[in-house]
Amino acid sequence: MIDRHPTRSHLLRLIRGRGGATLRDLQQATGLSRSALRQHLTILERDGAVRERLLRGRAGRPPIVYEPSPAAPQQALESYAAILGAVLRTVGGRGARQARRIAEAAAAEIARRHGDILALPSLEARITAALGALLEDARTAEVRSVGGDYEVVLRDCPLLALAGEFPQICGITRELLHRLVGAAVEQRGWMLRGDPCCSFLLKAQRPGRRSRGAARPREDVGSDCGRGAHG
Repeated sequence: MIDRHPTRSHLLRLIRGRGGATLRDLQQATGLSRSALRQHLTILERDGAVRERLLRGRAGRPPIVYEPSPAAPQQALESYAAILGAVLRTVGGRGARQARRIAEAAAAEIARRHGDILALPSLEARITAALGALLEDARTAEVRSVGGDYEVVLRDCPLLALAGEFPQICGITRELLHRLVGAAVEQRGWMLRGDPCCSFLLKAQRPGRRSRGAARPREDVGSDCGRGAHG
């Protein structure tokens, strides 16, 4: 059974990425309480996605490690690109305004279905969960801390082909990220304009900072794409 709950999807990605994780590991990574984590892990175990293993060889009581079940299928993540492509091509020649209206409705519906992402306690956890909901393979996205905010870098944008047909998609993507994670979003890199990546700055809420939702892209796009993960 595939679980699309954003918190459990996030936990499953953490466990798979580490090859196994203890309750303490998951608590440090997500900020969730131990009781909340146990509830989600119990459901993942029930559905056959993870299993428990005692980590022996240490003094004292051995901790429980949660690891991916060998029999668990890989999670089929919802593809925002596939949904938008089908919807926008269906409306065909009805005009850019109608296409944008339908794209906005699709973004609102996806945000509604993944509303539990906003319940995650940290901005980084919400960003990770949102990318898992939007991308076929969330590992293609790079998330890095920028002075308390977060930059999302997509070097293989799944919406690039669609954006060539429907340029308004870039604005819808910014709005969807804003709705999913509850942070102001500023687009800094734009592959449609020839930049090496699409990049978005997601701004954490701080005292005195006003949230402006999905901001318009900066004119100096591309300045953040060339630095790489460690640049």
